[in-house]
Amino acid sequence: MIQALYDRPSLDLNGTWKYKLDQNDVGKRQSYYLESNKFDAWRDIAVPHNWYLVDEIGDYFGTIWYHRTFSVPAAFRGQNLYLHFEGVDYISEVWVNGVYLGLHEGMFNSFEYDITSIVRLDGVNTVVVRDSAPKDPTEYVLTDGAATPLSDPYKFHQSKGISQIKGHMVEAMHRPGAMTSFRQDGNSGGLWGSVTLVAKPDIHIDYIKAYTKIGYKKDWLGDQQDKPDGTGLAAFDVFVHSKARRAVKTAIELTVSPQNFAGGKPCAIHREVVVQPGDNVFKLFVTVEDVRLWWTWDHGAPNLYRADFRLEQDSASLVIGIKEIVTDAQGQWYLNGKKIFLRGMRYISSLWMSEANETMWRADFQKMLDMDINSIRIGSHVEKDGVYRLCDELGLLMWQVFPLHYVIEDTDDSIDRAADMMRDMGYMITNHACMGMWSVYKEPEIYALPDMPNVYFRLCEVLKETLGTVDPIRWIHKGDYREGVQNIMIGSCQDGDTDIRNTAFAPNIVEFGADSVPCLKSLAKFIPVDKLWPIDWDVWEYWGLFYRNQFKRGRVELGHSLEEFIDNTQRYEALVVKEQIEVLRQRKYKPVSTMYLYYWSDACPVMGSGLLDYYREPYQVYDSMKSVYTQVLVSLEWDRTPYLIGREKQYHCGEVFAAKLWVNNDHFHDVAATIRWQITRKEGGEALASHQFEAVLKPDSAEVLDNIAWIVPMGHTGEYVVSMQAFDPDGKQLSANQTIIKACQ
Repeated sequence: MIQALYDRPSLDLNGTWKYKLDQNDVGKRQSYYLESNKFDAWRDIAVPHNWYLVDEIGDYFGTIWYHRTFSVPAAFRGQNLYLHFEGVDYISEVWVNGVYLGLHEGMFNSFEYDITSIVRLDGVNTVVVRDSAPKDPTEYVLTDGAATPLSDPYKFHQSKGISQIKGHMVEAMHRPGAMTSFRQDGNSGGLWGSVTLVAKPDIHIDYIKAYTKIGYKKDWLGDQQDKPDGTGLAAFDVFVHSKARRAVKTAIELTVSPQNFAGGKPCAIHREVVVQPGDNVFKLFVTVEDVRLWWTWDHGAPNLYRADFRLEQDSASLVIGIKEIVTDAQGQWYLNGKKIFLRGMRYISSLWMSEANETMWRADFQKMLDMDINSIRIGSHVEKDGVYRLCDELGLLMWQVFPLHYVIEDTDDSIDRAADMMRDMGYMITNHACMGMWSVYKEPEIYALPDMPNVYFRLCEVLKETLGTVDPIRWIHKGDYREGVQNIMIGSCQDGDTDIRNTAFAPNIVEFGADSVPCLKSLAKFIPVDKLWPIDWDVWEYWGLFYRNQFKRGRVELGHSLEEFIDNTQRYEALVVKEQIEVLRQRKYKPVSTMYLYYWSDACPVMGSGLLDYYREPYQVYDSMKSVYTQVLVSLEWDRTPYLIGREKQYHCGEVFAAKLWVNNDHFHDVAATIRWQITRKEGGEALASHQFEAVLKPDSAEVLDNIAWIVPMGHTGEYVVSMQAFDPDGKQLSANQTIIKACQ
């Protein structure tokens, strides 16, 4: 089980370590772990880090050994000492003072070793870590023989079955090597997390698992319905470890009090227990009167409580939120009993976790709040704990996907190992107030070879059962694209000429979006100057251009210069993503209930699908998406067959432009609004057609409130702008949107 640090006395072991490459894997045979080794000959390195970001190492596959020394603080005497690793990618072995501690596999899950009997309280101690992050041995097969400028190694390749449990960090769509035969490049190996020496008393709390819900009571004297009774229920499993040689009769004290709001009185309980030698678990339950529920920021306050535990000489605290998030048979979501529409975003802070930090997250999340995003989906990856703590605080609901992506082998051994890591992920994240729902796998049935590993009916089943033992309450989804889950990537992974009217939609759109090329300033940081223009297609494909997506599906024009091509890709992405959003929001609850853009920012220097590139420079889609993710939205559904999005809306002079005017209101209350639309020539001038009216927008609704029928004037070719606005009674703008139509003879 994951052990938690809590706020115990600790010694930070980050900083300068020594390292030695072991390209031929001889370190064990040559006893690199012994204290007699000549560590002074090893090179200095800063911990935490990922290999890829260290100039002397770079994109290395294999084994690296690490070494450092430490002395035990005098204040730790009489305590039990544990060596804690926040994260090591991928297989680590650890020695202290030449004594072997164990082996750990996994790139995201923390672990620790009891070194009480090994350390020297007086004198210097030695830590040696062997970290192995090899290239996965799977075979890659060329699956796309279409005629393109790409040479064969850079065309689409499919793995037969990855054996490492690293999700996006081992191979994915937007990373170095992308979908080519080099798709594992960009290795994320290294001691990416903090290393800490932790002191614990003989009887200590290993871990606390929280379970919260709203209190209900049947209205026996009224309508006989079950109704919230104003209380919150908080139950805790307290895992206790005792190194005492006999049973100890003692007590656990628990106090629950407001964490981020004033008012509300603390509640406390005292439970007498008998702690046996070894591992114990005790249930503590408390009723929170006049409960303040946790809400997403747009529908209330993300109220948090602090649970403080005391046991003998040990103490621990936990921040929780009291809420309920459930889904119904139609795939609609209810937060604290109210149906909620999720305007979401898929997020990966960085492909290399050592560089992700709170400054980065706060800047990203503040921009998300400015864009009216209320939910985040972490896809095939696990972030540092700070991401989830910030989402707790800011009121961003989380959909977490276990780090499995594309083709994983379905051997019994892989299922065993993945299930252990699944359990760890559950314990790491389940207590967070922001946690809403889980997926055990991303895209388990995306495969381009004839004999597909049977992961959906084997691996996914076991992972769902395993996670259910940790979190039996929240919804657990087995994997895209079943159970009401769907991706919509028109002009990218799907044909840009897809007819929307003939497209069936699922309730949960967990990915939508398109591809683009970053601005020249960013592009020049990772594409060699001589490969920029004329385009070296192999180099560009390696860094994520996706020739098939841009030119076959999106049908983006190359243009006559690099700057023109960049602009063409960005303008297309901006338009097709904006119109995907409009289409999905017009289908709110019919059946769409969630939508997540793929994704916030590029996780590495690459041509991606983000609003921001790796250097946090915005794509044009940033502003176009911001205009249509507002809680109140005015948008058009034009009357054309086939119904294509992301394309020019061409009309002949004298033809009727017809469209429905949709208005979304995602608030839980009525909104009084003035709705206005007008049509003008793009170069300006008086309105050629317009309408303004007053409306009361129903709570949590999407309605057609007007229809437009306008004859395109004869004798004028060019572009017209259909501008749409919504204002509140004080004149504050609630929505501003536009659609451009092009007139031709």
